[in-house]
Amino acid sequence: MAKKKTNLSRVIPRLLSYIILRHKLIFGIVVICILISSCTVVASSLFLEILIDNYIEPLLLENSPVFSGLLHTILFMAVVYIIGVFSTFAYNRLMVKISQGTLKQIRDDMFSHMQELPIGYFDTHTHGDIMSHYTNDTDTLRQFISQALPQFISAVVTVIAILISMIASNIPLTILVIIVTLLMTFATNKIGGASAKYFIKQQETLGSVTGYIEEMINGQKVVKVFCHEEHSKEDFDKINEELCENATEANKYANILMPIMANLGNLQYVLIAIIGGALALNGVAGLTLGVIASFLQLSKSFTMPINQISQQLNSIVMALAGAERI
Repeated sequence: MAKKKTNLSRVIPRLLSYIILRHKLIFGIVVICILISSCTVVASSLFLEILIDNYIEPLLLENSPVFSGLLHTILFMAVVYIIGVFSTFAYNRLMVKISQGTLKQIRDDMFSHMQELPIGYFDTHTHGDIMSHYTNDTDTLRQFISQALPQFISAVVTVIAILISMIASNIPLTILVIIVTLLMTFATNKIGGASAKYFIKQQETLGSVTGYIEEMINGQKVVKVFCHEEHSKEDFDKINEELCENATEANKYANILMPIMANLGNLQYVLIAIIGGALALNGVAGLTLGVIASFLQLSKSFTMPINQISQQLNSIVMALAGAERI
């Protein structure tokens, strides 16, 4: 069977049309909830600066400190966190509804389209491979729609909001964060690209294995009559070994990506603490303890979405490979 060229420029818009255009209202609510959730992440980091510089440090110098202002600020921060938690919970629940509705519609359209296909298609495609479109390939879209897609939107909004806040707070430390982020992006492109190649191959060989098993089960009587068992086992071992190799390589690259990203994030955190402390000791204007603490929190919030995207990279690649086959 001749393999088609991957054409993501056609696949992605068609996939998004199922997700967005057919669930406009719910998806609009999801986007609003993601915006609120992302804003609470930035707000909580900025409130840390206010909390330290305007309340905690002055109270440490007072003989009879009054904690009412500090208490009100903490309660306000608690409300912000609750709003963020509720928004995150809401958009995750709604995305589950969108994902299941999308999968149902895709399966319905696939089945309707299958009724119109010529007989020649079924002669050149194994029944198991066709069934794999309805099961394995479609199931790869579930995690992409319910988790990877909202996390990607959230990551983009969060990164933009935090970047603006960091530039307004301190430019030298922002440059440091951008440099480490570029290293993370480079690692994601290199390792993620290698992982993507094998995840696409894994999805293709998975269809081949499913198709071969289905054919052998249907023709088991013929295999027995002609004493073809050993030859069947050899053929199965060959395609199963290919699936094993592709899956091993794909998951090998996917599993080493997260530790690399996490360690780069930890390195960034330490460098910001050291450089920020040194700049503060040298009397850099506007660089207070609250600013450094807030910036440290912003830097972790900045790298977290990138880590989330790298964690979801394998499911994104598998979903696009499955969508292309569908």
